[in-house]
Amino acid sequence: MAIGNDPILQVKHIRKSFGDLEVLKGISLEAYEGDVVSILGSSGSGKSTFLRCINLLEIPDAGEIRVAGEQVAFKLARNGMRAPADRRQVDRIRPELGMVFQSFGLWSHMTVLENVIEGPVHVKKRPRTECLAEAEALLEKVGMADKRNHYPAFLSGGQQQRVAIARTLAMRPRVILFDEPTSALDPELVGEVLKVMRALAEEGRTMLVVTHEMGFARNVSNRVVFMNQGLIEAHGTPEEMFQEQRSERFRKFILSQA
Repeated sequence: MAIGNDPILQVKHIRKSFGDLEVLKGISLEAYEGDVVSILGSSGSGKSTFLRCINLLEIPDAGEIRVAGEQVAFKLARNGMRAPADRRQVDRIRPELGMVFQSFGLWSHMTVLENVIEGPVHVKKRPRTECLAEAEALLEKVGMADKRNHYPAFLSGGQQQRVAIARTLAMRPRVILFDEPTSALDPELVGEVLKVMRALAEEGRTMLVVTHEMGFARNVSNRVVFMNQGLIEAHGTPEEMFQEQRSERFRKFILSQA
């Protein structure tokens, strides 16, 4: 069920190949303000590539992407490959699509606080004093305020991921894309990251989450998407997906995760 009136993110018929391997075979999805969409599927089903195409870290070979109603323009480059038609548009839209990676991606030569303010100051050109105040508040939100002057090498994986989430929030994105944010963590550290993500969902943040955390998909998401071999095989509410299990492949996938 849509929470807002119009999609804040709309993708239609996204296709992506790497050489002869077709990874995405025509994926369509809409996300509304406040949606939390969990994207499930086995390794190799195309989940991460899908997020990277949305964020334009990979350029889809075909299909449309709209963010807050604005369609991303593409063209054919001289080499015959598809490319953004307007780099300024990409620079404007990409910060609206915050990305949290499984490998954290913090800058090792910067402190926690410096990591969080780097984007707002240098990309969005916001005043440094304003960014510092907001960064302090965000680090408090994710439980990392006491580590503001630490370097990433001195943090646990869970702590680094919470800083990465704060860094993404500092860009004030309309949609947050999580690419398996707990997969690189030791089991005992997963809970602290999921707690932050649950709090963001309760705030009404719009989130697309590639995850293997079935509890999060069941209890936090309002929609669940199951990808298989580059296609969306099944989708629905958590109740429809986990209780009715309309897809036989999804039923087998759930059993494999138990």
